[in-house]
Amino acid sequence: PGTYRPYDLGEEMGIWVKNSDGITPAVGQAWPPGSSVFPDYTNPRTVEWWTQMCLELKDVLDYDGIWIDMNEPSNFLRGQYPGCAVNDINNPPYVPSISDRSLAQKTLCPDSKTYLGEHYNTHSLFGWSQTAPTFNVVQQATEKRAFVLSRSTFVGSGKHGGHWLGDNFSQWKDMHLSIIGVLEFNLFGIPYIGADICGFNYNTTYELCLRWMQLGSFYPFSRNHN
Repeated sequence: PGTYRPYDLGEEMGIWVKNSDGITPAVGQAWPPGSSVFPDYTNPRTVEWWTQMCLELKDVLDYDGIWIDMNEPSNFLRGQYPGCAVNDINNPPYVPSISDRSLAQKTLCPDSKTYLGEHYNTHSLFGWSQTAPTFNVVQQATEKRAFVLSRSTFVGSGKHGGHWLGDNFSQWKDMHLSIIGVLEFNLFGIPYIGADICGFNYNTTYELCLRWMQLGSFYPFSRNHN
């Protein structure tokens, strides 16, 4: 506190995703050193905060677009500190075959509170609710056609941002699968889509990267990320 304006202003405006008590901010861990809090983009006040922060950033860094990453929301912990309570929301009768079979794995506890309700019901809307205000403020800040790239998407996200297919591998089969993924996301209404050309994980090879660059030139969103 007192050293980082985005946090100080967000704290003042009360915009963070809350713990199950609906009062205290959910505190987890992400890329920044120390702990992290999570803006609740379903809250109209968060849109005000985000708009102001993006406009102020334009005066510091003359950007053309914004890449919003880790917005599932992603958390390096299994739920926030000090862990998730034992209840039916955090541990429902049926859990899909996901990492560690826990809905809190690498994100927040399902009983966390957002403006629209429990995180259990709003988790999939986190990235979606960040994309539209980001698109709008980039248009406002640059006075040009906005470029927004979001890792988390939902129905309607394609109106305001593009997407990429996630952390693939430097393997021939992943290059093959990227064609399917790009075509599928066009069906999902997100036409600005691409895969990490040459792969994200592992080291690529000359032949693989050459062929992937040739293929990737036809992706709507074309980026070598290896």
